[in-house]
Amino acid sequence: MDKIWKIYRFVVKYPYDIVMGLITLAFFSVFSGLSITFVIPVFDQIFTSPKDKIIVFKDYVSFKQAVITEFTQIFHTTNFKLSVNYFNPYWASIKQIMSKSDPYMLLGVICVLLVALFFLKNVFYVLNRYYFINLRGKSITAIRNYCYRKYLSQSYAFFNQNRVGDSIVRMVNDIDIVNTLFIDNFLKFIKEFSTILVFAYIAMRLNTRLFLFSILFLPVFSFTINLVSKKIKKYAKKIQNELSTMFSNIEEVLNSMRIVKAFCKEDYEYDRLEKINYKYFKFWRRAQNYWSLGMPIGEISTMVTGVVILLVGSKSILSNNSTFTFGDFTAFIFAVFSMLHPLKTLTNSITDIRKAMVSVERVVEIMDFSSEIVQAEYPVKKNDFSDKIEFEKVCFRYNEQQDILKDISIEIKKGETVAIIGASGSGKTTIANLINRMYDTVTGDIKIDGISIKSLDITSFRKLFGIVTQESILFTDTILNNIRYGSLEPVSDEEIINACKFAYADEFIEDLPDKYNTLILPHAYNLSGGQRQRLCIARAIVSNPPILIFDEATSALDTDSEKKVQNAIDHAAGNRTVILIAHRLSTILSADKIIVLDKGMIVGVGTHAELILSNEKYQHFYNLQFTSKPEYN
Repeated sequence: MDKIWKIYRFVVKYPYDIVMGLITLAFFSVFSGLSITFVIPVFDQIFTSPKDKIIVFKDYVSFKQAVITEFTQIFHTTNFKLSVNYFNPYWASIKQIMSKSDPYMLLGVICVLLVALFFLKNVFYVLNRYYFINLRGKSITAIRNYCYRKYLSQSYAFFNQNRVGDSIVRMVNDIDIVNTLFIDNFLKFIKEFSTILVFAYIAMRLNTRLFLFSILFLPVFSFTINLVSKKIKKYAKKIQNELSTMFSNIEEVLNSMRIVKAFCKEDYEYDRLEKINYKYFKFWRRAQNYWSLGMPIGEISTMVTGVVILLVGSKSILSNNSTFTFGDFTAFIFAVFSMLHPLKTLTNSITDIRKAMVSVERVVEIMDFSSEIVQAEYPVKKNDFSDKIEFEKVCFRYNEQQDILKDISIEIKKGETVAIIGASGSGKTTIANLINRMYDTVTGDIKIDGISIKSLDITSFRKLFGIVTQESILFTDTILNNIRYGSLEPVSDEEIINACKFAYADEFIEDLPDKYNTLILPHAYNLSGGQRQRLCIARAIVSNPPILIFDEATSALDTDSEKKVQNAIDHAAGNRTVILIAHRLSTILSADKIIVLDKGMIVGVGTHAELILSNEKYQHFYNLQFTSKPEYN
């Protein structure tokens, strides 16, 4: 029930649409019921009325006046005390008046009223659909926005541990199922249930005994539907899991198409997806087969109910002392069979709701996500950097089995260029991610200007950093908008152009056909690696942050591109504090401080001149890159 409420709390945010939807639904149900009751006088007072009956009301005016007079008198007598039997005197009075009315005049009145009732019924049906569609649309939009916000608020570690394809399925497919099979069917449930209540009331007032006989098989029908629903829910869960696997596989392969084609793995990847797709198809087919049982069960129930009504109802009509007229019986049949269609819709809705519960659970899981990076209760806003960054005995691990960083203590002063080097897996990038709180330390603390970063406002704190990663990530948008992405504050075109000049990106941008309005294609395939990195540097400095982090920004480039990007880095650094993560020592020889890592521990700190004389690990890296010669057989 708690999971269901987590979905419906978004629905109740729109009380106007709920109230108007329920009001129009009430009018629709009432007019539906009234249209059925007019069958009774058609058969009893017109088609089967005696030829020699005494006619008192020969025209519409006298008939209307008699009805108004009788209804006014009954209203004053009852003092409007609403109850189950409240409308009985009105119905008895109108039947008495109709029995004394001209059949042809009465037929005209009933036809006009039926047209009016059906018109009003359909007007309120359209209005009800309008308000409930509005309610569904607003609710599901709010749910999708909320879930997307939840994903955006997760830590960087979350996206390293969860499949992107599964997230896409939950955000698109599961939420769509919640919309069409859960919220929509719940609103259908309300609509059909209210219609059933109206027709059930009419049928009970006409013949209670016959009504009870007609619903005799309802428990068996409900039990059967419940069994089918459980099976459908079981396979619905398997279907969504396989769909997540399929999306993840497709997303991964399409993003890695260069490797797929390089190793001629097209057939291999096709076979993998074919197997996943066939497994999905098997689960889907079983769910559909169970779902298809709903219609035959409903048809059998309708047929059995109809037979019972005919047998018992006919006996009541043919009985000499029965007050149950042919008109009553006809209206009763209309009422009961008008119940059966909503009842079938109701049972289908229940089945769909059970099926949708799988998606509800998956969406609620998103709603229950909590980020590992938690904002302090009373965060301190940090808008500048004036002294130093300190690592105090920091330890970090991604899982319980392996420590990535062990007892790290570092001091990075304002204006320094600090380089961090080490073998792959030594923890270089982890340090960079800890500095701007992409992850939180397991033990120890990180401080900036003497304040723990865990007590700072996350947004204002991260604005202090400009970051360039090894992978040049650019969006499918113009160059202007990609650079503008680096600032939370409005940035003018002139500021963007200046940032590009600092990053030496203007030299190739000016040669492009649309210059700064050039659209960057998916994966930035219309730019070279060096060009992409220089745009990333421009994006990092456009907001003029006091601290720059370059995480192996030149490691994937050729020598010429590396030189250009290195010049851009040097120019962009200026008087900022710079943290360089590097494999290539050529890019960090002039750093004010070099930190050498080995297996998550600091094994050396100093300048190049100091480390080359005293640090064995640094000497090893230097010799590998500068003095080793190729060996020939």
